[in-house]
Amino acid sequence: MQSCQKPKSALDRFSVKSLSKLTELESPPPQPVIEFTSPQGETMQLSEYSGKVVLVNAWATWCPPCVAEMPSLNALQKARGGDDFQVVTISLDNKKSQITEFFEKNGIDALPQWHDGTYEINGKLRLPGLPTTVLYNRQGREVARLSGEAEWDSTEALSLIDYLIAQ
Repeated sequence: MQSCQKPKSALDRFSVKSLSKLTELESPPPQPVIEFTSPQGETMQLSEYSGKVVLVNAWATWCPPCVAEMPSLNALQKARGGDDFQVVTISLDNKKSQITEFFEKNGIDALPQWHDGTYEINGKLRLPGLPTTVLYNRQGREVARLSGEAEWDSTEALSLIDYLIAQ
């Protein structure tokens, strides 16, 4: 007897618990050209992380779910960040100084303090709201995204990152 259910994709097995809203794309689009700045005025483009698995998190200090998940993103960067993986947090706050103040007050010490003052990231990443997290493979293709808060230092999240790094 044959099953009528569609087999799970490779990433579906990680869509559990806090990652239950993780969605995988059948035809992963390339990274859009996104430029952001640090509180010190340094400019960076997403493409500069080429060759790494990249988790991009769009957030703001005025967004309660964003604030709630920031410690787990910090822990994820500490656990997996390096030559193969990077968490990139991009704030949509009005002022860059709000990011620095938030990071210092909350002990966020492993994440970059990027800011998009142009708000172009909203359209380029098709953000449905904040927080939104987009995962890119080493080739710069979007492989999955999650809208809303997640526990990025959970067993399922660490396993997902390990899986993507191994690809």
